[in-house]
Amino acid sequence: MSQYADVIRIQLSHGPLSAQQLIVNIGVSQPTISRALTKLGGEIVRIGAARSIQYTLRDNTRGLSDIPIYRVDAEGLLRQLGTLFPVRPEGFVMRQEDGVTLHSDGLPWWLFDMRPQGYLGRTYAARHGAELGLPVRLKDWNDTHALRALLVHGHDVVGNLLLGEIAKDRFLAAPVPDPILEGQKAEEYARLAAAHGEIPGSSAGGEQPKFTAYAMTPDGPRYVIVKFSEPTKESVSERWRDLLLAEHLALETLREADIPAAKTRIIDHGDQRFLEVERFDRIGNLGRRALHSLAALDAEFVGSEGDWPIITRRLAGGNHIRSDAVDCADLLWAFGMLIGNSDMHSGNLSFISEHGRPYDIAPAYDMTPMTFAPNTGGRLPETIPEATFRVNVPNETWRRAEGLARAFLTRVMAVTGFSRRFEPCIAALEHHIETTSAKIERLG
Repeated sequence: MSQYADVIRIQLSHGPLSAQQLIVNIGVSQPTISRALTKLGGEIVRIGAARSIQYTLRDNTRGLSDIPIYRVDAEGLLRQLGTLFPVRPEGFVMRQEDGVTLHSDGLPWWLFDMRPQGYLGRTYAARHGAELGLPVRLKDWNDTHALRALLVHGHDVVGNLLLGEIAKDRFLAAPVPDPILEGQKAEEYARLAAAHGEIPGSSAGGEQPKFTAYAMTPDGPRYVIVKFSEPTKESVSERWRDLLLAEHLALETLREADIPAAKTRIIDHGDQRFLEVERFDRIGNLGRRALHSLAALDAEFVGSEGDWPIITRRLAGGNHIRSDAVDCADLLWAFGMLIGNSDMHSGNLSFISEHGRPYDIAPAYDMTPMTFAPNTGGRLPETIPEATFRVNVPNETWRRAEGLARAFLTRVMAVTGFSRRFEPCIAALEHHIETTSAKIERLG
């Protein structure tokens, strides 16, 4: 019987198979397969139920044990959702508390946004990679590396899930921090920015340094993400100061028009500027909310890798997001086109999961004229590419976006916080809005 167990291990090392597939592949009877599977015991993870059962082989080669998955609700209460099993060759099986099992060939899509990524992820990898036995460059990480990091430091990541006992215990034991008071923000944010430092070349490479905090706001204590410029008069840092203010004004413009957008505040400290952005995956002192990026939803349900209007329509067609989320995504995309936001990738639009699918669109964030961001050589652009008109974006949406863009331009011209070197950018923005508006007038 051990010989059949070895053959089954080999068969299942390539992925899940049904009992019938094992019978055909190995050339033995049903009773023989059943006995061999029983002998393998805990090495086998079952997927599905009744006639749809498949078998897969637990993977002990990646250094991952079975991972309990917990969820924190809006009230800050914790409950277990299930257990995640690593299986061969590089997949996972999620066994929910109700017994339902779900297989994925790689990291489950609902963990996608929890992975260390972007500026914060690169900072994390540089700081903790070596001590965890992981690559110090984030681009060298795979799914296993990401999970190993989450199992150690995953108690305060994006969304509302906790992976493993360490994250659970840290969440349960963590006291509610004292919020940073309004009058303390400039000094405290400067200290936190210095402590987090900046990845060499990140500002010139289009990345915005940031950190997370718990701060007092006009609406009470809130968890925030704080973007910051470097405390110098150097031209690249100056341009990022300008873009932080532009982002604040863009999101303020959207909120004033009753379009969901993150609440922001500008704090200046000498030559350094901070943009405080309220997190919408956190509720009150302890509550959390699930958050999924358009990139994660696209990878799991669509796979188109197009722009916002294309992907959201396909997601809505599959009832994964609400139909009105498409309308909002269209408007944000058109507004971004009008103000020169060249960074509207699928990680910069997200969806909130309160009661399962279809998901609601999350408040807008990262909306700023990124076409003016310093390039990798430190050059400071002063022009905006011609806007792209998508045929699936309704003409009325373009007209509304035009009004929003003009309102944004009015705000930009009214404030005094922009540098002299940003004046050509403002002129380019005005020209771009005027030329694009002329085209919008010709829409039927």
